[in-house]
Amino acid sequence: MRVSTQEFYQSSLYSLLNQQSTLNNLSQQLSTGNALINPTNDPVGNAQVLDLNTKIANLGSYQQSNTYAQQGLSMSSSTLQSVGTLMNQVQQLAVQMNNATVNSNDLQNAVTTMQGNLQQLVQLANTQDANGTYIYGGSNAQTPPFQLQSDGTVQYMGDSSQKTLQIGPGLTTPVSQAGNAIFMNVPAGNGTFTVTASGSNYLIPATSGATATDVGNTTLGPGSVLNQATADSQFVADNAQYEVSISNTSSGLTYTVSSGTGAVDSTGWSASSGTVVSGTYTPGQSINIPSTLGGSPFMTVSTNGQPVSGHTAQFTLAAAKPQSIFQTFSDLIAAFTGGSGSPGANTRRSQDISNALANLNQFQTTLLSTQAQIGSNIQQAQSVQSLNANLTQQFQTDRGNIADVSYPQVITQFQESSTALQAAQKAFVQVQGLSLFNYIS
Repeated sequence: MRVSTQEFYQSSLYSLLNQQSTLNNLSQQLSTGNALINPTNDPVGNAQVLDLNTKIANLGSYQQSNTYAQQGLSMSSSTLQSVGTLMNQVQQLAVQMNNATVNSNDLQNAVTTMQGNLQQLVQLANTQDANGTYIYGGSNAQTPPFQLQSDGTVQYMGDSSQKTLQIGPGLTTPVSQAGNAIFMNVPAGNGTFTVTASGSNYLIPATSGATATDVGNTTLGPGSVLNQATADSQFVADNAQYEVSISNTSSGLTYTVSSGTGAVDSTGWSASSGTVVSGTYTPGQSINIPSTLGGSPFMTVSTNGQPVSGHTAQFTLAAAKPQSIFQTFSDLIAAFTGGSGSPGANTRRSQDISNALANLNQFQTTLLSTQAQIGSNIQQAQSVQSLNANLTQQFQTDRGNIADVSYPQVITQFQESSTALQAAQKAFVQVQGLSLFNYIS
């Protein structure tokens, strides 16, 4: 077989170039640590690496959202703990003022304290995170959600939604709470029904020039539910109301409970009603109330004190409606402003404080439930964060197994290729110098 000089040169040059390319590729692998310098050499491995890179990037994004979510949830939890501390202080103050021995100075100091507490509560409800976002405003998070009005009322300017962040594939967690659910829509009373005292319980209006006189020290409630299903049927489904009347007549102390549906005006019970239970009254007793005459009691209310001779104290039990915790603070301010010194004033304050304490207890329940939910969300986010970290590490390991260089192996290949290239170059030079004329003398 005859090999032309041109063919020899082309074949040798092609071989040298291939060896140089191989050596250059191995050199880049050693310098970068990446075994996939040329995707065409391993298209399957390169596709796997691209897929793993995408998954790792997505997990990194989830981890950033998770960190932000945990920060928001932790701030909300911390804020609600501060709110709980404030509630405890308000409850202690209310109990202290529920005493006939307090004087006008004590009450005025309590009013000042409660006004400061109301402002502090609004401030806590308007807490912002590090980005200036109001955490209790729902989706409307750029303006203060709670605004204190000049008349002492508080309006909620946010909405009922919650902001969420995706912290994993198909998994989201809330990073804020709707402020109206926490602070505005708190069931009043014991959560099922409320106790409202008639204004005539505390002072008989002066008539015919006579001097108004106190009418006793009767208080009622807040009461509790014995059968929730019946209570829901009566108060929610049937919109029933109950009037408790405690009378001091010549025959002695008695009580009567009437039921009906309708409104209660300033003169007392106005609905068509029927007696469901009655009996002799003993101050401090609990009155068990059935829905119908002779039926089983479904709720009970505690009592205290008694009306003066010839007078009747009246109380209305109606379905509990939502009330803001800000309104409860305002109710306590009004109760402390009512003054002291007379049995009627002390009794009114005692009844108002009793109602406010019942509302505060309901808010505490809402607060604890919200904190428990936030704690659960934080635990879930932490678990997902740990899972995402493990997945990221696994994907990085898988990517390394495909793309990372095995230095001992590549160094060996580099040395072999370098030796082969040097040998090929030397052989090419030697063969290049051969000529037939060298052998003709």
